[in-house]
Amino acid sequence: MNLKELALQAKKLAWIEVKEEVVEETKANEVMNTGATNFWTELVPTNVVMDPALDLLPKYSSLLNLLPWNHGNNMPISAYVPVIGEAELFKGNTEWATGAASFTPADNWPHSDKVLVSQGQFILDITISKRELNYSVGDLENIVRERINRSAARTVDASIINADSATTGNINGTFDGTAYYAQQDNWIRKVGIANTVISVGALTSASLLSVKGGIDAGFQADLDNLLFLTPSNVYDKMLALAEVITMDKFWPNATIVKGVLAKAFGIDVLVARDFPALTKADGTVSATSSDNTKWSFACIYKPAIQYGFGQPLEIELSTNPWKGVRLTATMEFGFGIANQKAGLWKVVALWANVTL
Repeated sequence: MNLKELALQAKKLAWIEVKEEVVEETKANEVMNTGATNFWTELVPTNVVMDPALDLLPKYSSLLNLLPWNHGNNMPISAYVPVIGEAELFKGNTEWATGAASFTPADNWPHSDKVLVSQGQFILDITISKRELNYSVGDLENIVRERINRSAARTVDASIINADSATTGNINGTFDGTAYYAQQDNWIRKVGIANTVISVGALTSASLLSVKGGIDAGFQADLDNLLFLTPSNVYDKMLALAEVITMDKFWPNATIVKGVLAKAFGIDVLVARDFPALTKADGTVSATSSDNTKWSFACIYKPAIQYGFGQPLEIELSTNPWKGVRLTATMEFGFGIANQKAGLWKVVALWANVTL
């Protein structure tokens, strides 16, 4: 049953008095009266929309595919994820020759800490006129579903990069409480700025290494788990550097196919659409566009990012008789960065004040 047929069926069934409660997850026309005049709500079941949505979200998400610590689709509204650090280095030993048979433990146990993952709430409304339903020559249901999935994936990626809930001094410029970035806090750019921005100037091979040097020394040699995250203008500039190898030349030795466009010093380079193309020298975006004259990009240690969904993407269809339908998509997801936790140092380095 396509979207138009669902809407027409919802309109017809809304006049039927429901005598008893029916619980059936696969029923395609479960209509509820919302109490508002001339409005009805129909929940699209998981086997019609939700399953394809869950499958398509990773497909469209460039960044989420690269992050290994997914805690699933049923996280609580907030949860602490434990973090375990390293044990101390071994010390020299001597033969046990004298003294009482006693043992005194040393303070060399592995460090531990925790990262809070809190769920943010997200919503998207798409309205479709009755006339568009009547005369559309394409498969309108699948077209709209695909657009919702693309938007959901982009929202996830953009939030990981830009989330900042501060009402003043927001790294994204003017604060907007309804914006995607305001639903969570302390993500890649904000953590990188707090970790002390690396200001270098011209984009060179040496400056790429300097931003990598902002990561904990224990992680710097783990090239497979490091990632350069750049806007497109920085990526274009990187291509002039001999140390940057595009994936068409690196294949078949490339380990990641989706999203990654190049490697620099053996580190994957991902171009992020919503990483700000221009910022101030400190890596923040000014509400005054003329103040944004510099480039910036980040290097991250991927396993430090913890994430999960409290509510996977769900889509609800409501009808307005003689006018059309509304598709409302909602999801809840949360993230946390294990930055300077469990005795370890920084896992995000931000390079800013890059000259054009």
